[in-house]
Amino acid sequence: MTRLLLLVGFLLINATLSFGQNPSFKTWEAPEAIFQRGAKEKKPILLEAFLPTCPHCLAYDKTLRSPVIKNYLDKNFLAYQLDLSKRENGLFLRQHKIFIPSTPSFIILSPEGKTWHVEIMGEELNSVPGILKTLQIATDPKLRDAAKLVRYQQGERQPDLLLSTAFYTRVTMDTTQNMAIVYDYAKAEAPENYGSELNFLLIQKAMLDSDNPIFNYFINHLPSYYAKYDSAMVKQMAENTLMSSIFASRARKYSPERIQSIKKDLSALGIPEKQIAMRFIVLEVL
Repeated sequence: MTRLLLLVGFLLINATLSFGQNPSFKTWEAPEAIFQRGAKEKKPILLEAFLPTCPHCLAYDKTLRSPVIKNYLDKNFLAYQLDLSKRENGLFLRQHKIFIPSTPSFIILSPEGKTWHVEIMGEELNSVPGILKTLQIATDPKLRDAAKLVRYQQGERQPDLLLSTAFYTRVTMDTTQNMAIVYDYAKAEAPENYGSELNFLLIQKAMLDSDNPIFNYFINHLPSYYAKYDSAMVKQMAENTLMSSIFASRARKYSPERIQSIKKDLSALGIPEKQIAMRFIVLEVL
């Protein structure tokens, strides 16, 4: 046991030490200075959000050291690495209304500091071409997330656009817009497709309100999801959506029927009645 703990400790320390200054990125400085520099040089800002103990981040760090990546970043971006294990960096993201569900993630800001695009970097993108393509999309005036949201607001309703903007409004903490987009997507989706893997990912990554046809299908067909996916993950996804519905300011306007429906759904997840009652104390008092 002692040897195992020593080995785990060594691996964690080694992973942390491996995140030395990546030559493709500039040394971190005060955010105000970064935004002033971005406005002066008219360059967008790239933040690679990472954790020192994240193995995927370590794998990306190696790819990001490529001279091709370095040259591209030097020419087109002010690029920095953002260590999320540091409290001040988490506060920085919160102040800019950016939520990062997993690492590594690319956050692309305008030269003035407005959020243009947020991309969770999966293994499939961990290559020089994959990273370059992501950055090109993130700076394209027509393809980046912020531009897609404008297209949605102007009336476009293509399924791909709705999915992209649903995720974008989730990570930029725009709950009101997120709920509207996810509901519009559900209305356009055929009921026979509610249980698709794509819609499972929508619930997992973007859904913030349980008053949605796709979530209703999900909560009423839990056994089929338990059979297909990890049951603990399924329960956590359902609970996250239900709890975000409870703790939202809009919950004060829920009808008694809506409150009972949420309680019933929490009970279906196996949560004891006393725990459910505790979660509703503040809402029911208000």
